[in-house]
Amino acid sequence: MIRIFHEFEDLTMSEGQKFVPQQDVLTFYKGSTIFVTGVTGFLGHVLLSKLLCSCPDIKKIYILIREKRGKDIWTRFQEIFDQPVFEKAKKCCPDYTSIVTPIRGDCLKPNLGISDTDRDLLQEEVNIIFHVAATVRFDAPLRDAVYINIRSTSDLLDIAKGIKNLQVFVHVSTAFSYCAEHNTIEEKVYEPPMFPQNILSIVDHLNDTILDRITPRLLGPYPNTYVLTKAIAESLCLHKNTGIPITVFRPAIVISTAEEPIPGWINNTYGPTGIVAAAGIGLLRTLNADKNCKANVVPCDYVINAMIAAAWYTAETWKTFKQNTSDEDPAKMLRVPIFNYSSTETNNSLTWKAFMEGNEKFEQEIPFSYSMWAYSLTLNKYKFVHQVYVIFLHLLPALIVDSIAVLCGKEPRLWESYQKVHKLTNVISYFSTRQWIIPHENVKKLWNCLSPGDKQIFQFNLENLDWKTYFKNHVFGIRTYIIKDKETTIPYALKKRKKLIFTHYAVISLFLCLISYFCLRLLQVVFK
Repeated sequence: MIRIFHEFEDLTMSEGQKFVPQQDVLTFYKGSTIFVTGVTGFLGHVLLSKLLCSCPDIKKIYILIREKRGKDIWTRFQEIFDQPVFEKAKKCCPDYTSIVTPIRGDCLKPNLGISDTDRDLLQEEVNIIFHVAATVRFDAPLRDAVYINIRSTSDLLDIAKGIKNLQVFVHVSTAFSYCAEHNTIEEKVYEPPMFPQNILSIVDHLNDTILDRITPRLLGPYPNTYVLTKAIAESLCLHKNTGIPITVFRPAIVISTAEEPIPGWINNTYGPTGIVAAAGIGLLRTLNADKNCKANVVPCDYVINAMIAAAWYTAETWKTFKQNTSDEDPAKMLRVPIFNYSSTETNNSLTWKAFMEGNEKFEQEIPFSYSMWAYSLTLNKYKFVHQVYVIFLHLLPALIVDSIAVLCGKEPRLWESYQKVHKLTNVISYFSTRQWIIPHENVKKLWNCLSPGDKQIFQFNLENLDWKTYFKNHVFGIRTYIIKDKETTIPYALKKRKKLIFTHYAVISLFLCLISYFCLRLLQVVFK
């Protein structure tokens, strides 16, 4: 059985003492060699950019990249740096190609698909590991989720054991890893829903057809394969912790950047960002959400800053801890600090109502030129009411519009679009209709340990976040990076919005008149 880890500082300090870091964050990263997985994803992009911009004395960064769609790793490497999110990094670090080196690999494969030569290279040179790679698709097939989220973690931990000078291994999980079994998710490793070796054995020995059939039973109370596999992967950090410095970092729902490297930058439509985008173009009109529940959303750049600082803190406390314990001390094998990076327990938290209204306000100022209808989103707490809204506000209009398209010889698209929207909203509804208590004491301790200079460079205190400014950047970021709407189209979009609003209320008025007419006729028939 897993021994639960409760304490954080107490294992490193004797009673009455306060932890004092031997070096600041920038000094810690000076001359270090870092290995990052998941660099092609959203978090990975911002992490790599931040390291290049704010830690100028890093010696080397190795990044795991897989070959994809006929493109080799060097082509994909260049494509990464061609994106807007890296413009600042290239200015801060013009010789980035001499610092950042791709390593061929694939988290779907055993040992992350890393060759023996590259494995030896990593074990010889690397000091810090950020394991960010994950399949963040909530509906990912169980096999993919297990291999990427669980097996890759296990294999990378095995590689880490052979690293000569490992200072810290950062495993990125999620604040909702135990959401199915606990209303309060504390900063500790819980009993896993299933032991890693058991689910790996199941996936290795069953074909896809059988796996798909038994997935609902394996999930049990867990909402999706992502959360289940993340919970199981965390237990590996405790089981395989053979005296190496490991920390588990749990961010909540990650949304676009607040400030760095570009305000409002995002490259995906997962989660709340997809909701805001769909509502902004007039496609989404109902969401199964409790408007009074807290929206546990956190900006990506704040997440990355906290993650970088967590690596520093874990390495620093580990050094002190090693000095105060013997090599045979079993407590050393179980020390895995956890960081819950969550917004719900702060004084600056948001409800789902406040989150959606904050975005709606700026959607009125900078609407999307591709909008097909006026912004009109209703949050419905009860699923039945939401489904009724779906029928009348999504499915019936889609059926009418697509029928007209077919009659005109055009391709029907709206019904298919709504299938994708409903897939997204069904995933979100589990988290938007429930609320968890997620303490973040270790994150508060982490912030208080930073020097004034580091606090400026690595800002992650959510109490300081100006949500009003954030919402403006969020909507502009969705408009620019997701909808691909140019800033020059804003005047046109504002005019179009006025027409859509007029049409929206005209349709509502017509509908109410028809309802009134039929009700009146019905009363005349009844009382005739």
